[in-house]
Amino acid sequence: MMKRRLILHPPSHPMFLVLLLFIAIAPLIWLYFIPKAIALAFLPLGLGVHVGYTIAVLMVLLSMALSPVNVVLMEVPRQVAVPDFEYVSIFGIPYPTLRVRYVMSSTAVAVNLGGAVIPLAISILVVSLLAVHQSGAQGLGVLVGVAALVTVVSHLSSRIVPGVGIVVPALIPPLVSALSAITLSAALGVMSLAPSIAYAGAVIGTLLGADVLNLVKHFDKLQSPMVSIGGAGTFDGIYLSGIIALFLALILT
Repeated sequence: MMKRRLILHPPSHPMFLVLLLFIAIAPLIWLYFIPKAIALAFLPLGLGVHVGYTIAVLMVLLSMALSPVNVVLMEVPRQVAVPDFEYVSIFGIPYPTLRVRYVMSSTAVAVNLGGAVIPLAISILVVSLLAVHQSGAQGLGVLVGVAALVTVVSHLSSRIVPGVGIVVPALIPPLVSALSAITLSAALGVMSLAPSIAYAGAVIGTLLGADVLNLVKHFDKLQSPMVSIGGAGTFDGIYLSGIIALFLALILT
């Protein structure tokens, strides 16, 4: 008689198992740990725990809900090379020849609400709170320095992938933002503001360095019908850079 057994059949590839585990714990990460970390970072700026947590939850929910939404800012005309085969008859025998036709098209430049607008709005809130903080002058000075450094680093480390967009190593901008925010904040005596500054510096620096500067300099190389700033939504470099930088700053301070 066959005994009853519990049979576990894992996915065929380990990455599928990792993906399933991530999907299982994602709600806990997005709706508990991230809002709690953001609320903790906003506390030295004068926001109460409940207000900061409410803003953080709204930020996470709106970023996820609005990540599919792209608002077109402008359309830029461009020429597109289209390969075309033509046949030439030589002594009655058709020979295929490759010709290139140029047709007019356009590239839509858009901004993603969940991946760019929401993080930028939170960063503007950080700037506004720093402006009225008792140590606001030092805090704003640190933020300008962090954002400038992240802009340079993210621009130098980013790459243009034709047909895909602009890619940047995920950990470089937030790591630079967190370390520079901690170092400069400690030097100017505003260490408690480092996590919120790291967040805003990473968002603004990645937005300027990886997206805006590359769009201005290398627009023709993108070869895409639509270029979206923050186009990967909640998994875009702008959004994730801010979150990772904030967590790193909280852990290291």
